[in-house]
Amino acid sequence: MRLANSAILREIEAGNLVFAPELGEGRVGPSSVDLTLSDTFHVVGTRFREQREAGLVSVIELIEYDWLGFVRILGEPEIVRDDGFFEIPVGELVIGYTRESVSLPRHLGGWVEGKSSIAKIGLFVHISAPTIHPGFNDRITLVFYNVGALPIRVRPGDIICQLILEEVEGEGLYSGQFQS
Repeated sequence: MRLANSAILREIEAGNLVFAPELGEGRVGPSSVDLTLSDTFHVVGTRFREQREAGLVSVIELIEYDWLGFVRILGEPEIVRDDGFFEIPVGELVIGYTRESVSLPRHLGGWVEGKSSIAKIGLFVHISAPTIHPGFNDRITLVFYNVGALPIRVRPGDIICQLILEEVEGEGLYSGQFQS
């Protein structure tokens, strides 16, 4: 069952659902929580083209793929100062993160979705794997793709996506590679 704002606020107040830094005023909507953009980005397509041209990689073998190895190939992320911006080029795949770390209890799960207002300018905010499992505790990794006609500038702190929460029957516990 999807949680409405009153249930989300109860879970936060009880200390079951934790956001760090804490959420600002008005960030809990009717049935979701607005999350903001961090300052860290990986431009996937450009980095792989550079790696391919240098003869360091020619193909990604899905059967051998692992996230940590993928990040090593991508190299150092681009970090944007709080007063700066990051420009997502047209037709480019970019990895980003939420500013907030999210800690879910064992009885809540959810999924992350882009904001419809952002989709209307051609920015897909999270194009795959939206599931956030019970017990997750970290920033959420976002996968951007700009299908619009123009580059799109984003800034750290922009409201970028929404976390939709739901009760999980029984209890689950995520222990995968995408959390600290």
